[in-house]
Amino acid sequence: MTIERFHLARFIKPPEECGCGFKHEYSLKAALFGRIEECLELLDEYGIRPPYGVFYDPITYEIAGMDVLKILGAKGFVVSSPTYDDAQSKLKKVKELNLGTVIAVGGGSVIDVTRYVAYEGNLNFVAIPTAPSNDGIASPRAALYHVSQTGELVYTGTAPAKPPDLVIFDMSIIASAPKKLISSGYGDILSKLVSIKDWQLARDDLGERYCKNAEELALAALNTIIETAKDRKEFDSLNSVKALCKALILSGAAMGIVGSTRPAGGSEHMVARHLEIGFKRKIPHGVAVAIGTLAMGTFHELKNPNWWKEDDYSVESMKKYLEKWKIPGKLEQLNIPVDLMVEAITESWKSRPERYTILHKFKPCSEEAKEILERSSLI
Repeated sequence: MTIERFHLARFIKPPEECGCGFKHEYSLKAALFGRIEECLELLDEYGIRPPYGVFYDPITYEIAGMDVLKILGAKGFVVSSPTYDDAQSKLKKVKELNLGTVIAVGGGSVIDVTRYVAYEGNLNFVAIPTAPSNDGIASPRAALYHVSQTGELVYTGTAPAKPPDLVIFDMSIIASAPKKLISSGYGDILSKLVSIKDWQLARDDLGERYCKNAEELALAALNTIIETAKDRKEFDSLNSVKALCKALILSGAAMGIVGSTRPAGGSEHMVARHLEIGFKRKIPHGVAVAIGTLAMGTFHELKNPNWWKEDDYSVESMKKYLEKWKIPGKLEQLNIPVDLMVEAITESWKSRPERYTILHKFKPCSEEAKEILERSSLI
């Protein structure tokens, strides 16, 4: 049995050493790299016991969900959408069955619904990602949508959720994921360049509580993927994707120790959510986030004297990373209308009025938004 165990204990400092006031509580025991069937044999070692419920969508059922169901003799749940309605219906069934552990096999939507159910049901939670597409894998929050009376998805921020007790990465599955989903993972980690600076703005302007250890975790995730961008390996090579998976876990830990997405999601995520809703979620989350990061990074360079001084963190370096990771750097390459992007820059902050960012501070008008797009080379 060849299983690599990635533990976070060495990255997370005691709260009294950090002095931030956050408790630094985080439930993830380990991320395991190995074949799914071998890793599942370790569930009991980590205190994760039956009865089990396995969550998946129609695609991820075929990839690995069916195998997990058979190995564990578990009950199956098909996730239809990342909405509160779907999550609540699953929660009701899980309670009726008196399950002890829920296991997510899939991407962001499946994991978000499962983590919400785990939180509300006080259950053990195991995540088995089928693609390294976003850093929500190990997050303490779930990105769920409300459904309006007209059937439109409405996003009002993340919901409390449970980080996984265990994450299992089967690299034979992860490395063979669609390239656009691997690109998406890189884009989601790149956003830390903006989210950390937005958080620092809130700290400096409003006195918002700030955690240096969460910053260190977020930057460790960021630096991990920047190093892969500098080497000669392809972005989707086995070693590069494994490094990306570890970065996704580190970013999740940054959120976990403060119990919030604050370290990992700022103005760039607001812009991205606006694009995702406008495009009916047809753009991979991390790709939309990368576009938002490029735009908001440019805005910070224009307006924030506390923007990064390191060359590796500059907007020009961002553009090179996106090229390396095969993420389009032009709106037209993604068929994003300029008007929609301008609207995202000028209006998206209103969806999260309580999360202070550079958009809240300066509230750019349409002309300023167009200047941002020109300077960032998005148009």
